[in-house]
Amino acid sequence: MAAIVTSPCTQLHAPTGKIRHKSLPGNGARVQSLGRARALATPRCYTQGVLTLSWTDDVDSRTNRYVRRWMRHFPLLRASYVESWWEALRHAALPGELLPLSAEQRDLLIEDHWRRVTGRSAPSPSAFEAIVVGLEERILRAQRFSPTGAAFVRLGSRAPLDSVQGLDAEFQVDGGTEALELLLDSERVFDDLCLAQECHYEPAILVRPWLDVPPASELRAFLRGRELVGLSQRHACSPLPVLIARADDYERQVQLRCEELAERWPLDDLVVDFACLEDEAWVVDLHPWLPWTEGALFSWEEDDFADYAFRYLRHREPGAAWGE
Repeated sequence: MAAIVTSPCTQLHAPTGKIRHKSLPGNGARVQSLGRARALATPRCYTQGVLTLSWTDDVDSRTNRYVRRWMRHFPLLRASYVESWWEALRHAALPGELLPLSAEQRDLLIEDHWRRVTGRSAPSPSAFEAIVVGLEERILRAQRFSPTGAAFVRLGSRAPLDSVQGLDAEFQVDGGTEALELLLDSERVFDDLCLAQECHYEPAILVRPWLDVPPASELRAFLRGRELVGLSQRHACSPLPVLIARADDYERQVQLRCEELAERWPLDDLVVDFACLEDEAWVVDLHPWLPWTEGALFSWEEDDFADYAFRYLRHREPGAAWGE
């Protein structure tokens, strides 16, 4: 088995109980009640053009279950979306540019995806013109800063990492239509758009230069009370030799960045993804302190984060190649 190691000054602690989640105080957002969440079981429809949207009709669908589960946590989720923290943290984040979506544009994307999965004809391409033009303008600017001359697109909530088109192209896009197709190909994006619709929220798309970020440089930080209480290898599938060799440097870079941004974080408790590049830790993404966020080498059920630990895989499986 691959061993988990901590930084020299820490020891792994024994699990002592489940995480207790804090509510989000004073954010001005309406917290959804359990009764409101259960109300999704009653089919409701949204009309856009000639098609009645009915993703809520199938109560047991993946999307409906996702929305029912997470809508009561939406204030926390929303605070972690890129558009919520971009102005406060962009100087310390990987470069990018936001494209806000109106409620009508959000619903149009939902409609198009729903038409595809139900075998109906797509809306007229002219309906997407404003979105495509907005993407095109931002992609052209992003391409100047990419070593491959490409861009990366994602919803403010999550990236379309489940898109087959994205996987085939290594998530590199060079045009507005291509970027839109990639987003529409993602079930993750569709689920988050439906959650935004149900919570009356207007989301945004983030366009970034496509950058080659080595997996060894990506770390997931856990913050409670705005203090770093845990750090983990982001991709937990195998040991990474570069991370093993530079663990102390990367840990120090993350610690310095967390101290610098302590008063700028949008939440007291959150999870932050960093990329350690050019001797600095750069913010990639923020996530809520909820099981919605993958724990990497930590466990939401078993770890209480009482003692700081930096966890990364140290040893190879017998006969396995080094991960990189």
